[in-house]
Amino acid sequence: MRRRPPPLPVLPERFPPPFRALLHELLARGARARGGRDDRQRARRAVLSHSGTFVGHRPYVPGDDPRRIDWAACARTGELFVKQFEEEQRRTATLVLDLSPRLLVGEPPRALAVRRLAAVVGGLALRHLDGLTVVAPAAGAAAVVRFAGAGMLDALLRHLDDLPVVAAPPAAAIPLVLARGLSGRLHWLSDFAEPEAFELPLAALRRRGAAITGWLPAITEDHDVPRPGYLTLRDPAGGGELAVGLDAALAAAMRHQLALLRRRQERLFAQSGCTLVRWPAPAAGDFTLDAFREIVAWCAR
Repeated sequence: MRRRPPPLPVLPERFPPPFRALLHELLARGARARGGRDDRQRARRAVLSHSGTFVGHRPYVPGDDPRRIDWAACARTGELFVKQFEEEQRRTATLVLDLSPRLLVGEPPRALAVRRLAAVVGGLALRHLDGLTVVAPAAGAAAVVRFAGAGMLDALLRHLDDLPVVAAPPAAAIPLVLARGLSGRLHWLSDFAEPEAFELPLAALRRRGAAITGWLPAITEDHDVPRPGYLTLRDPAGGGELAVGLDAALAAAMRHQLALLRRRQERLFAQSGCTLVRWPAPAAGDFTLDAFREIVAWCAR
């Protein structure tokens, strides 16, 4: 009889009422900080985008402006396509989410920080831009979902809450992103635990003109090593546990490896011409403005 794998660790509630209240306050504060001048520029760009530089097609998704449909392309292919303009690409954003089981560990669980970070970044995009694409490799029918308009915030939260825990190589994001066309700034949310696995995806997307920001929710385990004693190692996917004696020599070796990983991550983003943001992940029950304010500041740059 085949042994059933143990259940994965359960995350705390992703978006409880206090977080939703905080999110609305963050979005409102972000809107006031931008001022009316940005709103006027956005409205002017919306007009110009209809006559801007044509850069190609992408599949039609619900919510697209019907005036963008290229009926000639539809007649040739039998499928709906919309014209994509250079200005449109600058007014949208893409989130790429790492759903790996290894993000379930840590304090707070990094997977929880990723979902809440995605809610803030995605909410800002819905509030200030004209479209948001969420890419979650290996998530099946939910692998690529597009949202448009501030009224879609609740739908975005439901989508992020329902995404599965599933492992996928970083390269799996490339065709998913390119299939819809590059949409403005691309935000990649992960722990980047294997930096070398991201070299090809970042280079491939950069060659196609993507402006990429990597978001790494930093947790205590990224830099702190437990005191000497016994350390319990857990495999979140397989459920196995291993008790390891931790002495001063092993603790020093662990600190050294953590420092090496940090330098490899920094080198990866520096060489690829992308930005890496280490966001200090707040405790699961911390819903203060200060804990999330840095996200808004970075997105406004």
